[in-house]
Amino acid sequence: MKYAVFHLLNDYSGSPKVLKSVIGRMLADGDSVTLHTSRGGHLDSLHSPRLRRVTIPYSFSASKTLTAVRFAWAQLVSFFAVLRFAFSRNTEVYVNTILPVGAALGARLIGKRVTLHCHEIAAAKGHHYRALAWIMLRLANRVICVSEYQARTFPAGTEPEIIPNTLPRDFTERLKPDPEVAFERKRVLMLTSLKAYKGTREFLNLAALMPEFSFSLVVNDTEEAIRAWLKANGLTPSANLEIHSQREDVTPFYNDASVVLNLSNPRLFIETFGMTALEARACRLPVIVPKVGGIAEMIADGVNGYCIDCHDTALLKKTITSLLTDRDLYLRIANAEI
Repeated sequence: MKYAVFHLLNDYSGSPKVLKSVIGRMLADGDSVTLHTSRGGHLDSLHSPRLRRVTIPYSFSASKTLTAVRFAWAQLVSFFAVLRFAFSRNTEVYVNTILPVGAALGARLIGKRVTLHCHEIAAAKGHHYRALAWIMLRLANRVICVSEYQARTFPAGTEPEIIPNTLPRDFTERLKPDPEVAFERKRVLMLTSLKAYKGTREFLNLAALMPEFSFSLVVNDTEEAIRAWLKANGLTPSANLEIHSQREDVTPFYNDASVVLNLSNPRLFIETFGMTALEARACRLPVIVPKVGGIAEMIADGVNGYCIDCHDTALLKKTITSLLTDRDLYLRIANAEI
């Protein structure tokens, strides 16, 4: 089997990380893959004689107009790229996220089967995303989603296949789960981006309110972008907070943490799955996540973590303090099987 795979923004977030695992399985099965994506993320580390790369020039910009122009150009590039497979037998087009709509449109025009691996809940985003989702769901022959919650958001008549995200062996093998040792670290970790709905500002505020503990923030962006964001928002990190720029391998941060947070704001954005929660639990770390979304399906409140609203600062502070001062509670949550 041959796959033409399309993914626009190749960074160190969850969707390219999942796609990397998917492509890894394709290659392990003996399939050939032509990967169309940008540079600078998880997908850069894929290597195989059966893997061919085509670069799509796409990245975000502080300017919405420039981002829109780049997005339109990426659609055009993707559309013409997929036309090259018109006479390629046994070729399927695999589209990761709802963004590469140009590739899906071109694929249907040349009669190729389209698989959409959907990571978004478009209904919780703006009109742009909802329009893309509407188009993509009509172009795709097969739709994959990542959680029961996400599946319930699809329009009537859509029958998505639910395939929860998993962790590759080379990731879990680098984890060193040891709740006894983790409890003594007294370190709170969050992996996130600079987008307002991801709770980065709330994490900085929480760190300032809890000087007795250490906090680590790993941001999916460059050091320059982080400094610019802090300056633009008038924020000064507290002395107990370490901020790190984007990393391909984040296992050292989990191995140095005690508790992992996800402070996404469900009023602005809903997590369809939550890779950081899955990664944290693989390291047997207690997790605090939002009350809404696919990520909440992974955490049984009070059993293997907690579901708390990102704006409930008092409850967040109380819960973190309890976890990091009550050894029995910490070990019970960390060692829970759910």
